[in-house]
Amino acid sequence: GGYDVVRVINMLFLSENGILGVPINVMFNFIYLFILFGSLYGVMGGTGFFINLARSLFGRMTGGPAKVAVVASGAMGTISGSAVANVVTTGTFTIPLMKKVGFEPHVAGAVEAVASTGGQLMPPVMGAAAFVMADYLNVPYLAVAKAAILPGIVYYVAIYAIVHFYALRIKGTTTPSTEEALTFKDIIKDVWVFLPPIFVLVFYLVRGDSPSQVILYSMVSMLIMSFFKKETRLGLVKITKAFADAGSDALTVTGACAAAGIVIGVVLLTGLGIKIGDFVFYFSGGRLYLALPFIMLASLVLGMGLPTLVCYILLAVTTAPPLIKMGVPPMAAHMFIFYFGMLSMVTPPVAMAAYAGAALAKSEPMKTGFLAWKFALAAFLLPYVFVYNPALLLMGPAGECILASITSIIGAVCLAASVVGYLNRKLTWFWRMVSFAAALLLIKPGWITDLIGIILAAIMVAYHWRRAKREASAVLARGNQS
Repeated sequence: GGYDVVRVINMLFLSENGILGVPINVMFNFIYLFILFGSLYGVMGGTGFFINLARSLFGRMTGGPAKVAVVASGAMGTISGSAVANVVTTGTFTIPLMKKVGFEPHVAGAVEAVASTGGQLMPPVMGAAAFVMADYLNVPYLAVAKAAILPGIVYYVAIYAIVHFYALRIKGTTTPSTEEALTFKDIIKDVWVFLPPIFVLVFYLVRGDSPSQVILYSMVSMLIMSFFKKETRLGLVKITKAFADAGSDALTVTGACAAAGIVIGVVLLTGLGIKIGDFVFYFSGGRLYLALPFIMLASLVLGMGLPTLVCYILLAVTTAPPLIKMGVPPMAAHMFIFYFGMLSMVTPPVAMAAYAGAALAKSEPMKTGFLAWKFALAAFLLPYVFVYNPALLLMGPAGECILASITSIIGAVCLAASVVGYLNRKLTWFWRMVSFAAALLLIKPGWITDLIGIILAAIMVAYHWRRAKREASAVLARGNQS
């Protein structure tokens, strides 16, 4: 038994099925360009702009700092596509503010972690694995970005609802008055400088231009717009720093891509992909509802010890084929494993994004990790939804896509109420279970389950609205009597 050393070396180091294979090719043709774009945008001041924009729009709302974290991290994540980097960038500002308005340290760290992790799910720039996915599926990157839009929106609606209900529960205040007040008028004057590069990026991606052309046009527009303000001007020093930062970030991704290439080579050399695929098929008996949890666990376990990119590639060549064999559309099958590989960032015991948030919040890492996992519960359900109902990936008639998005969003809000245990007042365990049941029914495809879920949600909202109104009237009556 065994393999000849020369054959192994040729396969892993000298052929296109090893280190020099798909991952490295995608890295230098696509991923590095977007890393460089993100670095230039950052030194131009884009990070500060998005944080200030979120502060001006949401800072004065109940639980404002947490909502700023969700919006700013989501916005920056669409450019950086890195969960941990996103936590460190936006969390430095948002986590201390959340703690000031009453959020416990582990809650502040968890909110920032789940908000930043979602950046890998949101177009226009998703995680590195999304570019490799496009190559594997032999589709334009735009097709992957298009499929990710609705699930990404549902994810962020769920996180936003969670922080809103939590802020109501703890009677969290707005941004502290000691912080400099920001209004939308203060920020709008900078919109014309920072948004054009993003618009150019999205426009040419949608038009179907190659990634190299898209980044070229976006960088040219960025350079032009930066010169209209002294603070944003991209001079030699800033450009040099951007290239240095991009090179540093690219080293990590390049290492992951090289490792992924070796993984592919080993899988192809040993036939492991076929063996694992056969095992999944045999284990599940060809039944999709048994195969999906198995692949979910495999994705989470591999993701704990591997970067999302390497985890995705390993699963793409081993577990995606049996899913497709069972009738799952290729895009849905690959998105399924991509999601769970990414969610390892907030799944203990190795939850890198959550631990980064815990470090900034000065909270217990494991406690922060488990709460981040709890807050990300909607994201654990979404992959099952689009496997059984690809309309959520914008695959199908427009009517089905619209219905799937509406019911999933309502379901996400119900799930948030159940997780936090609060609506407009504290929920008993009975009503938390009702809310959870409504969420599951709304997220599950089918008009009957949607109808039952909407009825349950309506009953819950009506009951608590009437009870809150009755209690307010009683308090007012007692005040008048006194």
